[in-house]
This record gives sequence, structure tokens and C-alpha cells, in this order.
Amino acid sequence: MIDKIKGKIKWVKSPNSLAGLTLFFASLLLFYDLLGGRYLLTERDLGPYFIPPRFFWVESLKHGDLPLWNPYQFSGHPFLANPQHAVLYPLNSLFFLFPFDIAFNIIIILHFFLGGLFTYLFLRDLKVSSTGSLISGLIFMLSGYLLSVHSLLTILLSSIWTPLIMMFFRRAINGQGIKNEIFTAILITISFLGGGIEIVYGNFFILLFMVIFSPTVSHPSQGKEVGEPLCGLPGCGRPQRASPTGFLLWPIFKRIRSLLIISILFLLLSAIQLIPFLELFIHSIRGKGISYQEATIWSFAPKDVLLFFLPDAYGYFLDMKKYWVAQCWFKTLYTGGLPFLLSFIYFISGRTPVGEPLCGLLKRAATEGRPYKFFLFKRDRIFFLSLMLLSLFLSLGHYNPLYSLVFKYIPFFDGIRYPAKFLYIFILVLSITAGLGFQRLTELSKENGHKKYKNLLILFSLICGFVLLFLVLGHKAIEHFLKLREIDFPQFNYLSVNLFHAKRFFFYLTLFFLLIRVGVEVKWKGWIKILLIFFLTADLFGNMGFYGKEKTADYFQKTRILEMVSTDPGHFRIFSTGKTIAMDTPILVPDPSPFNVFKEKHLPSFNLISRLHDIWGIDVIRVKRVDDLYKAFTGVSSISATNLVDLYGVKYIVSVTPIEGDPRYELIYSRLEGLKGKKEDLLKENTIKLYKNRNPSPRAWLVKDFKVLDSKTILSTMAKKEFKPDREVLLEEEPKWVNPPSPPFTKGGLEGLKEPLSGTQNKGGQHLPAGRQGGPPQHRKNNIGEPLSACLPDRQGLPQKVEIIYETNNRLQLLVKSTEDNLLVLSDTYYPGWKAFVDGIPEKIYQANYAFRAVPLSAGTHKVEFIYDPMSFKLGAGVTLLGILGCIAMALFRRPHLPAGRQGGPPLRNLNF
Repeated sequence: MIDKIKGKIKWVKSPNSLAGLTLFFASLLLFYDLLGGRYLLTERDLGPYFIPPRFFWVESLKHGDLPLWNPYQFSGHPFLANPQHAVLYPLNSLFFLFPFDIAFNIIIILHFFLGGLFTYLFLRDLKVSSTGSLISGLIFMLSGYLLSVHSLLTILLSSIWTPLIMMFFRRAINGQGIKNEIFTAILITISFLGGGIEIVYGNFFILLFMVIFSPTVSHPSQGKEVGEPLCGLPGCGRPQRASPTGFLLWPIFKRIRSLLIISILFLLLSAIQLIPFLELFIHSIRGKGISYQEATIWSFAPKDVLLFFLPDAYGYFLDMKKYWVAQCWFKTLYTGGLPFLLSFIYFISGRTPVGEPLCGLLKRAATEGRPYKFFLFKRDRIFFLSLMLLSLFLSLGHYNPLYSLVFKYIPFFDGIRYPAKFLYIFILVLSITAGLGFQRLTELSKENGHKKYKNLLILFSLICGFVLLFLVLGHKAIEHFLKLREIDFPQFNYLSVNLFHAKRFFFYLTLFFLLIRVGVEVKWKGWIKILLIFFLTADLFGNMGFYGKEKTADYFQKTRILEMVSTDPGHFRIFSTGKTIAMDTPILVPDPSPFNVFKEKHLPSFNLISRLHDIWGIDVIRVKRVDDLYKAFTGVSSISATNLVDLYGVKYIVSVTPIEGDPRYELIYSRLEGLKGKKEDLLKENTIKLYKNRNPSPRAWLVKDFKVLDSKTILSTMAKKEFKPDREVLLEEEPKWVNPPSPPFTKGGLEGLKEPLSGTQNKGGQHLPAGRQGGPPQHRKNNIGEPLSACLPDRQGLPQKVEIIYETNNRLQLLVKSTEDNLLVLSDTYYPGWKAFVDGIPEKIYQANYAFRAVPLSAGTHKVEFIYDPMSFKLGAGVTLLGILGCIAMALFRRPHLPAGRQGGPPLRNLNF
């Protein structure tokens, strides 16, 4: 029993366990103020973009309704196909173990911890000491980049897997068996399911660079003695031998084969998400690419390098116009001085045989006629440096004159926005090389000499100390000097803030130089390592608390408008005008905090929480035709300029602009509570107002007249006031009635099939079904005054009716009564995967009114059912299952790949890249 207790204590005291606990508690401490109550992290995109869809699909799954389709936004929109919702992301299973708000916060904090832990594990796999690995993990976990992307959730969920992907791929290309290739493919798949598609793309660039820059390790019985480890990475152990053919093409072919295997496995494993996504991408606004200007929004400006050392030096968060126009993708990039210092030490210091200088190694390599020897030694540094340069090259975006070539010729870059996101590679490599730099410092402390290094550390410490002293003593003079040159708000942050951050930066830089000098002198004893880690954490915690949160109850509390609209049981749609939801439109509210402004604007995503049908939404991958029609609707001078509001079936309108001169709209509420001024004056200002359509159109109705036009003509026709959606429908192909019209209201209305209707032509030369000579039907409400159904009289005055009787995410049932053959028009988005059944018989869905659906119906009473059953999802699920079985088979039955000459035993470790 005592031995077991001692074993557990020994395990807790092990360096790896202590490092893991340090990372865990540091991640908790970073978000410490969430522990004081029930809060939700709601900063920036979290509140309006990420929380509502996640709440929607979590609640849907809890009620057994798979969210393949979202009927509440964009008049219906593919949901699971968008990987940004992360429905299939494994760690999102926490939503089913905890209340939603707690699970949401845990997932974010957990990914900070995992980002640090995976970086630590990668460094340990490179044989770096636990202290160096912990330094790397802390830098990546607490970096300003990761804190910035906590509100850009897809980037956070996907980027933290990169160190683990690199670790297993390094093992795979070093000949350690197929299992590492399988693990790499699984990790890339998990990263993809997190929603950061661009991160996955960037990770494949990293793997390609690893293929190019990784030297070959051969068995000791082959090749010639090189005399030093194959790379400068620490912990390489005894000298290894490099194959003389190490830089021929055939080793690269083997690595390319591993990369191809991983790529194929990734395509198979991710197919359940990838295939539906590709289908959505083709039909989306990005299917044919986006403009270069849109693609390069929020590129990393060269001047923003300053943000690594001075948080928000330009005051982006003091001016919303500057926030959106100049650079808003990163809230902070602060990393501090120590990571750059340690990384610099790694790149300039080289480990050579018995202390031989780099120049001597290069000269000897040339004399011996083996130049590859020096290249082997330097290759790991070239790899990391090339990744840094790649990251900066992509992140610069339109500041890089060559990025236009990338946009034009490299696949998928014409559909990627915000190049600044690729800076994650730079931050990760900076973290890794900082840990390697610390490892080099520990080795220097064990070697004799290096007096110059020690003197330089003292010199730099003194210089930083003098600069700090100058900033403190000359504060007023410096402030006056900089103000005269307008280095103050509004071009920069407030000067007092920037001077404080400058003092803070030089204080820590002075301290770090001193700690490193003392550490080298005392050969990095435990206490000096602890001090270095402590002050590194304290420096990075300068960002602590720099995130937004709201009380859970406040977030989910409905506004007065939502309370009013939610009590209406009808099948209608709500519409917040384009000006109302625009980010640059100010509104008058008592508490104009960003979150309250979002809520009072009634962004469509907040309507999703209440499951209200909206004609619009917030999504970066929107169906193109839905987007085109919405722009045609909102691009006119007023809501009354067209009849598209009737096409959408809008009953309630939220607007900051008064709707005047149109008797159809009634003002039923205005958000004036807590505002000063007369009601008449406030109504003319940008206050939130709710209007009700006195005579709203239903979501589904019957039309007997149609025209067949091309898509462009249809869109232009619908944008005119003359277009009457309740009288005619615009199609792109002529409909066919499978069943002929039967006598109205008789038994067996579906009996006695005849030949399809031949049709006649209208004056415009378009075909109309036979018997369509009567005038257009007139619309009126049903007997209860609600838009649950559309009641249309035929020529004899007999009622025709369309009623929605049942609706879930992927299914819609209607009861239709028709006295003659008609077209059932549904103002829900037309999209592949939807199937229609009329009395259980499949019926073709026609694309109607540019973006919606229509089904031909014969006379009689029908049960019409629309079911979303996409082949892309079923095909993807089948391929993913095949991939899982394939991975299991490969892991169980394929022998591990061994390097040439190996007959067994443990695999050789190559610590190079």
C-alpha cells in the first residue's frame, strides 16, 4: 500500500505531470473571472455568429431532430454541410454532458489547454527538456494570437491540433509505421471538423515543407560517418549516420508517398462533412470565387509587427471605424520579448562537433567534398525559418505584391478571406523555436567558454535597463515630444497607454536578460527555471481578462420585440432591414454596449435561438441565389418599391427607418424605454421599431399562371413592382403534371390516370397548362385571419386551401385543396437534396421565383410532404465508414514500414525536419 502511494506521489512529481498541471491551471487562471457566476463568452463573433447555431443544433439533437437543414434562416439553408457549425466535432460532445453555457465555456478553455499541451508533447518528442517544452507550450497557449481567435471559434478549434499533426507526421516520414500515418490523418480530420478549413489547408503546406526539408536516416551499417548529430535539435543522442543518398530524389518520393496516404485517408475519414460541404460550396457565393479585394480584407499590415510588443498600439478598439477598416481580425498579438529572444538564440547558435564553429564546419565539409554534411546540420533551421517566411508571405495579403499570383493560381485561395489568419503558423513556430532556444541555452551552460555570449547578455540587460530608466525619468519630456509629432490618439492609442506598455515591455526584457545570464552561470538549476517560467507567464498574462462575457440569463433573455413576435402562432417570417442590422448603423438604446446593440438590432442569428423564421441570416457560406434575391430586395429605395416582401411571406419588420406612406404596415412597438425626448422626435431617429404587415402572404400558396424564363430575366422581373407573386410564378423549365385534373371534391380524385396535359401558350409565347384560360386568382385571408394557409377562390368561387400542418428541421407537411391543376409555390429555399411527395408519390420540385420551390398538383385534396434527404450526406457517411474500416484494417494487418536495412527492433528516431 505504501509503495502504491509512493508511486502515485512520484508520478505527480514527474516533470511531465508538473508541466501538464502548470498548463492546466494557467489556462484556468486566464479565464478566472468566468468562475464567479454563470457567464457566456460572447465577444465579437461568439455572441451573434457561433452561439446561436450551436444552441440550435444542440437542442435539435437533444430532441432527436438531426440538423441537416436550418429552416429558420435564409428562408431555409443547409446547416450540417457548413463545417463552421462543428456538428461532428468530437469535443463538442461536451454539450450533452453539461448545461449549454458551461459546456461552451469549457470547450474554449479546454482548447487553450490542449494547444499548450500538444505543443509541449511535440517538443518532448523532439527530446527537448520538460522546461523548454513547457516554455513553448505556455507561449503558444497564452499568445495574443490564440486569445484573439477565441472569438473566431473555428480557428481556435482547428489550429491547436497542428503541433500533434506535426509530431505524428514526423514519426511517419521517419519510417515508424503506418499507424503514425493513420494518426496524422485522424488528427487532420478532427481539425477539419472543427471548422477551420483554411487551417487545414495551411497544415497541408506544413506537411509539404516537412517532406522537403526532412533528412533521411539510415541504419548505422549503411552510409558514412558524419561525426555530428543530423541536426541541431537537442537530445539527438549518439551520433547517427546520414545516408550519402539522403538528398537524392528517392527518399523524398517515400515521404511523398506517406503524404499521399495521409491525404487519401483524410479524404475518406472527413467525407461525411467534406462532401456536403463541397456541394454547398459549389452553390454558394464562393463557388465561383470572390473578388481579390474581398479575399484580402484584413491582411496583416507590416506596421502591425509592433503589436507583438505593444498591445493595441494603434487604438483599434477605441474607434469602431478604425476597428473595421484598418485591422480588426486580431484583438491583440502581444507575445512579449522572451519568445523572440529565445527563438533568435536558436537560429544563431549551432551545435557542432566538439565545439567546432559553424564556419569551420562549413570549410571542413567543403574540403572533404561532402557539402551535404553542412546542409544536414542546418536543415532543421531552414525548415522552421521557411515556415515563418511562408506564414508571413500569406498573412501579408494585399501588402504582398505576389499574393495576387497566389490568389489566381493556387487552388481555393480565391475563396479564402482574411489572410491574417495564416499567422498561426508563425506563432506556433515561434513557440517551438523558443523552446529549442532554451534547450540550447542549457547546453551552453554545460560547455566551457562562451564568455562572449555571457558578456552580451549582460550588455543587453544594461541597455534595456537604461531605456526603461529613460522612459521613467523622462516621461513628461518624451510625452511632449511624441505629441508634437501626433503619435497619439486618433492615429495611435492614447500616448499614456502606449508609454505604459513600452515601460512594461522593457522591464520584462531587462529581467529576462538577467535571468538568462544567471541561468547560464548557475547551469540552470531548478529555482532559476521556475523564476523564468513565472515571469514569462506574468508577462503573457498582460492580456488576462481581455475578452468579453455576458451573464447567461442576460444573453438568452428575449427582447420585448421577440416576446411579442414569439406569441404569434403563425407560419410567417420576420425581417430586420439591411440598414438596421448593418454594423456601421448606430442605434439609440439606453445601454449601447456591443452586445445590447446586437440584440436590439435583432440580428437574424438571435431569431434562430427563438426559432423564428427569418428571410436572412449570418453565414459566410450562403447559397448564391438566396444572396442574389436578398440583395435585389434590400437594394431598392424602400420596402414598398417591390412586392418581394409578399414573396418572402414577411409579417413582422424590424426597422430603424420609419416606414411611412404605405397603409399595409402598422407600427405596433418602438424601443423608447429609457430614452430622453419626445416620442414623435424619437420615432424619427435611429430607434428600433416593429411593424406588422396587415395582410401578410403565406409561406405556401397555389398559382395557376406561370412563365418560363432564364434566371437573369427572372431576377430582374421580380425586382419590378409589376411582379405579383400571388398571381404568377416564374420558372426555368416547363412543369409537367403527372396526374390529370380530376373533378373537384370527389372520391378517387387520383384515379383514372390520363395523358399529361398538352398545354397552351400565353401571349408571351410561354406555355400554360390546358384549361388555364381564367383570370388570375385573388388572394384573401382564411377564416381565422392568420397566415397558416392560403385560401384562393377558383372561377366558381369554390375554396382552395394550403395549410402547413407539420414542420421539423428536415421535413415539411402541407394539406392542399385544389379545384383544378395548379402549382404549389413554397417560399423556402430550393436546394439539392429536397424531395417532394404528393400523397406518398414522388414529385419533381421545380426551381421557382429564382430561389424557391414549386410542385405541380392536380385537382383534389392532397397531402404534400417535403423531405430533406441529401445524397451528399449519405454518400459521405458511407465513405467515412469505409475509411474507418480501412484504417482499422491497415493498423491490424499491415506491418510497420522500416527504413532500408532495418530487420526489426525499435524504430530509429530522426529529430530533424
